[in-house]
This record gives sequence, C-alpha cells and structure tokens, in this order.
Amino acid sequence: MLKIILARHAETIWNEERRYIGRADLGLSRLGKDNSRLLASHLKKQPIIKIVSSSMKRATQTAEIVNLSHHQDILRQPLLNEINFGIWEGLTHDEIVEQHPELVKRWFKDPFSTDIPEGEPWRVFADRVWSGWLSVVNSLHEHSPQRESADEAKIVLIVTHAGCIKNILARILGREPQKAWHIYQDKGALNHLIYKDGNIKIARINDTDYRSSKKRNIPEIKTCDSANKEDLHFVISKASAAYARIFGETFDPANYMSMAELTKEMEEMSFFGIVQGGLMIAAGAYQAKADVALMRHLYVLPACQGQGMGSRLLSHIEGVAKTDGQHELLVGTYEKNREAIDLYVKQGFKISQDSQRLLKQYWDIPQRQAEISIVFSKRL
Repeated sequence: MLKIILARHAETIWNEERRYIGRADLGLSRLGKDNSRLLASHLKKQPIIKIVSSSMKRATQTAEIVNLSHHQDILRQPLLNEINFGIWEGLTHDEIVEQHPELVKRWFKDPFSTDIPEGEPWRVFADRVWSGWLSVVNSLHEHSPQRESADEAKIVLIVTHAGCIKNILARILGREPQKAWHIYQDKGALNHLIYKDGNIKIARINDTDYRSSKKRNIPEIKTCDSANKEDLHFVISKASAAYARIFGETFDPANYMSMAELTKEMEEMSFFGIVQGGLMIAAGAYQAKADVALMRHLYVLPACQGQGMGSRLLSHIEGVAKTDGQHELLVGTYEKNREAIDLYVKQGFKISQDSQRLLKQYWDIPQRQAEISIVFSKRL
C-alpha cells in the first residue's frame, strides 16, 4: 500500500492577482515560496519515497522546496502540465466576462464541448492528463509493499495544477468530464489518495489545513433538496454497482433507482449528502414514522469507500433522529450485503429477529426484495 498526495502548486503573482494561468510558465511569487516552505515543514517527517512534478516552473519550484528534506530525484512529467487557456491567459475573470461574455457562459456550462480560441480543447487536455496520471500510477507497483499498514505506508508526492487535479479526481470518482471544473482546488491544496492492489481510493479532497491552525476542509454534511437530485442519483447509481454480487452480472446499477423514484422518495424522506471539494461523495436518507425512525439509504462512492464516510453519515442521521425525539432507529439491508452489515454492527446496531414483520410494516418495497433483506435496530 502507498499513500499518494496529489498537490496543487503554490502561488504565482498571477494567482495572487486572480488571473487565468495555464501555459504561461511563471515561477512562484514570494508568497508562493513562503507557502511552499509551510508545505515542506508539514511534510518534513513524512516517508516520501518518490516526487513527481509537472514540467512547469510553479510546480517544480514547489516540489524542489519540499524535496530539500527528502533528497529524491524529482521526475518531471509534462503530461501533467496545466491546460492552455489561449486568449484568456493572463486575464482576470471579470476581464474575460467583459471581453468574451457568450464564450464564457458556454465554457462554464460545458468546458468539455467548448474550445477557447488559441487554447487547448478540454477533451484533449483531459485525455493528456489521464495519460500522465496512468504513467505515474503504473510505475508504483514496485514501490508498493503488500503488508504495510496505513500508518506505515510510504508516500508518493505529485505536484501539478488545479485543472489536472480536477480531471484526475473526476475520472477516479466516475464523474462525467463536464463536472471536473466544479471540483474545488484551493491554492496549495493537498488531495490524499491510497493505492493498494492496483486500486485507488480517495481519502480527502482539497486539504489546506497545513496553512492554518483551524481545520477548514472537514467534509461537509448537508441537507439535500431538489437542486441536489442529480448528484444524489449519481452517488446512488455508482454505489449500487456493488449489488451485482447479490443480483448477478445482469444487474444494471443505472436502473437501480430511476430519477422519478428518487423524486418521489425525496418528497417522503430527508436526504443528506457528504460533500468534499464541491462534490457529493456519499448520501443517506432518513424517514420518521410515528413510533420509530428509519435509515432508508446509505451510499458511498466506490472510490471513497473504506474512509469512514458511511459511519459519519450514519452518526449524523442518528443525531437527527434523537433531535426528533425518536428512541429507536431501524435500517434495512440485503442479507448478503456483508460490508453494510459490518458497518451497522460496528455502529452498535443489532439484527432484529422480526425482520420480515418490520419490513412489511415500515418499508414500501416489493415482496421479492423483502425476502432477501434483514433489519437492524439501535436504541437511541
């Protein structure tokens, strides 16, 4: 197992002035060098065994400052260079809106299908960056001991750019390319990933805590409304792919819950989502009955599973039930869903010996679904 830190470079003067900087090869500003030293101090005692950087000055200079304590050979990977913003290079957002109002509307709505004159098409950029990412990941096997614990895992540091990181994270999460631009990446942000057995898990997105004494980037739990319907549906569809183990290879997660079904359920229950870096990565639903509360859904994107998100969301919903004055929380799951069962047991739930009666009384689900389901209960 290895830990990967995917880091955005520190500031240039254009970053400070909030100007679009893509292929313009500026070095770090004084502020950027100071913040790179903060990052170096944060990572000084970390077991970094490999450092990769884009070939652009602002990334390589950030990597070089961190490397003063680690003495690694920095691998420069030009495929991880930032997008070329063409005629927008060096302009502020306000200047771009003033000079290119229609183009900027189209680009922010769908950068994947909108080209900036003299720039690099987003679809070309996305494919290039993914090739660069794969070239790095494919080289990690030799550095990945199989028996190390998470606390012992060595670290690979990759210093690149906001656009590159957004595309990489979107692809790992299974998000469509159009959503990549909406992922938050603050200046100097760290993104923590875990590489094990050839698979990538995302532990944290857009972490800048090393720059402040306050913990600013703890994943947010939000109450969802109709504006979040698309994101909820995405999380449910992606996470439900695991049910193929229960229903067989013919199971299609895209049809597990239709948008119409979700709309109906959002009218009947409260949905909550965990958001990291501007993207929803987990979702759950709560329904209060006259004499009991139900945990109706709990889904975590596959790339974020195993990082405690399910436990955090479940604890939040327990808190909502207590606030509502409920004294018992029920949750149903498939009897072969081992991961969910382990989570509920760990959270203090106990299997009910009366599952079929409870499913019939409180759940509006098909009989065939009830027959392969069980109920867990927890006193609050």
